[in-house]
Amino acid sequence: MNLWKITATQPTRELASKLTVSNGLIGVKDLTEVPQLQEGLQTESVVYVNGFYDYEPIQYGEAQFGFPQRNQTMIPLPAPTRFELWLDDVPVDLAQGKLVSQQYALSMQTGQFTHELVWEETATGRQLEIRLTRLTSLKTAALLTQQVAVTARNFKGGKLRVISGMHAPVTPQSADFDPRLAHYDAAEILDNQQVKQLSPTVRSLTFKALQSDQQLSLLTSYDQAGDWVADGNWMGEFELGATPITVTKKIWAELGDAELTDAAQTNLAATFEDISQSQAAALADFWATSDIQITGDTESQLGIRFSQFGLLQAVGLHESGRGIAAKGLTGSGYNGHYFWDTEIYEAPFFYWNHPELAKRLLMVRYQQLSHAKAYAQSLGLDGALFPWRTINGEEASAYFPASTAAIHIDADIAYLVIRYYQITHDATFMRDYGQELLVETSRFYLSYGNFADDKGFVLNTVTGPDEYTALVNNNAYTNYLVQFELRYLTDHFTQKDIGRFKVSQREWTSFKTAADQMYFETHGDLIAQDDSFLSKKRLDLTRIPKDQFPLLTHFHPLVLYRLQVLKQADLLLAMVLLPEQFSDAQVQTNYDYYEPLTTHDSSLSPAIYAIAAARLGKYDGAIEFFKRTINTDLQNTQGNTADGLHLAAMGGSWITFAWGMMGLTVTDDTAELKPYLPTGWTGCRFKLSYRGTIYTIDVTATALTVTGAISDEVTVNQEQGTITINAMK
Repeated sequence: MNLWKITATQPTRELASKLTVSNGLIGVKDLTEVPQLQEGLQTESVVYVNGFYDYEPIQYGEAQFGFPQRNQTMIPLPAPTRFELWLDDVPVDLAQGKLVSQQYALSMQTGQFTHELVWEETATGRQLEIRLTRLTSLKTAALLTQQVAVTARNFKGGKLRVISGMHAPVTPQSADFDPRLAHYDAAEILDNQQVKQLSPTVRSLTFKALQSDQQLSLLTSYDQAGDWVADGNWMGEFELGATPITVTKKIWAELGDAELTDAAQTNLAATFEDISQSQAAALADFWATSDIQITGDTESQLGIRFSQFGLLQAVGLHESGRGIAAKGLTGSGYNGHYFWDTEIYEAPFFYWNHPELAKRLLMVRYQQLSHAKAYAQSLGLDGALFPWRTINGEEASAYFPASTAAIHIDADIAYLVIRYYQITHDATFMRDYGQELLVETSRFYLSYGNFADDKGFVLNTVTGPDEYTALVNNNAYTNYLVQFELRYLTDHFTQKDIGRFKVSQREWTSFKTAADQMYFETHGDLIAQDDSFLSKKRLDLTRIPKDQFPLLTHFHPLVLYRLQVLKQADLLLAMVLLPEQFSDAQVQTNYDYYEPLTTHDSSLSPAIYAIAAARLGKYDGAIEFFKRTINTDLQNTQGNTADGLHLAAMGGSWITFAWGMMGLTVTDDTAELKPYLPTGWTGCRFKLSYRGTIYTIDVTATALTVTGAISDEVTVNQEQGTITINAMK
């Protein structure tokens, strides 16, 4: 079993998502590069460009003040990856021959997708070996490369014709088409395209979005002599002999009108070998600091690598300033929108392994701060309220109980600001960007909440992480995260430090008072998820037929909102994110209370319960939840991998390993680990980047070792099974 590859022999819609190649800017989803040789289920052939979107009006039955008026939609475009082959004027298709074999693979070491086929001509028995290879450059955001190599297997010569172009446009009849995108029909997309010949070897195709007026240009060149033909395709003819015929197609994508810039010209002239070597080198560097090596459990080894690779593909290693969509660039699920998943589930992998990429994600939010301030102002509130789902910084959700009311989004972003700073001590970022994010989101909370005589500071009419509970008072997760933000801001900085943001003494005092008087309903160690949750009727999940899950597809929200039932971790998520604030007894009590009420219908849920279970020594439960998380897409456990991969579950896989099994926590001054090995694991090795130093941690059944440390900053207590890394000043 190759633990660095995902392989298959038959195309499925789920496989198309798993084998997508992407780099944070471009995502290509295509298993049918030669449509004439497609057997079985027709899968999607589409390209996504992060940040290329259009608007569509939101239709309300009863629109009210302040509701978003338009939705942003990432535009699925026909993939520019199609090839058509002819052998001696005979089409290489299933009418003239048959497939002898085919193999799909995605290598996590080379970053290449490969599709190998053997075709046999019925009339002559001649066989062609066809190998298609594709990659999106992780270092050069705009570059997509695809190569076709054709070999004569059992004959000596012939004439090979290669025709290359775009797949048929996405249409409502496509098996994987989202009906919400129905206005992007073929005629409308292609009527808005412009073709330009930028040089004898480079042709551009520019799309214009219908409402947003955005433009996307795809510049294409080939490494072989050929002709651009009238229908927009490219054609080359070759003598096929003992040596394989290879044709490499390179595409440069950029937002805006087509220009043959120096960067585009240089990259389009690069050889396939050079591009491949650069990709492999970039991945070697990535895995050198990221790889988790697990011995004794091949399922976990493959799953954790697939998750880390998926996170990398969603971001890339370049300077492109774009966020992570809920499905990355592997599908049109959630319209390509960014959610809170980024800060809470996906960013931890980056700030502990590649902090420069975590900073990039924070800068995406900072660059959209003006939209967040305008959104808060439109609601009659101070500060900034970040959108629940967005591409460009504007709120795109039409259902406010599960979006605008989920005001914890601000505290989620603040949580990333704080953890990033604790781990990197990037004072420049904190001064130039982080402090402003903390101040403006804190201002929002002071404006949204109020001081109640009998309770203290309250945040009423909010929605927490759980999607089966909405519009409640004092969601505990929200209150704990807001309290954490307010305390960090006022404990680590002075009014003078942030004076440039016009924070008055009264406002500064209110920040402190709100943190000190934040309200929580507690009953001994049991913490109420919100003011009303414990008074609701408890739903016995064991009596619900399995075919009625997920519940939201079978029950009206008002049914679910009135019951003690959870779609995903809520209060337990606060305990995982802020482990220093809760005792083991509190975690135990609340785990035992809330887990039986949790359906785990959301892919965000199992990872959090795995981490809590690991803290409590429930190791069998922890590994079970971990495997559910890493296999979310590898085994299609949610049943919707065809719509795109679950990036939050991929991030959840890493935090389950690091925070759960390895017991990783951080404070202002130290990082601490309390690792254990699940049943079946004989050892593991991984790395962390902390305050500029990369540490290698080895865990076996009998020993803990740390290398990479300087001076005496690391303490290993074998008897207690702990590792402490002290922050170097």
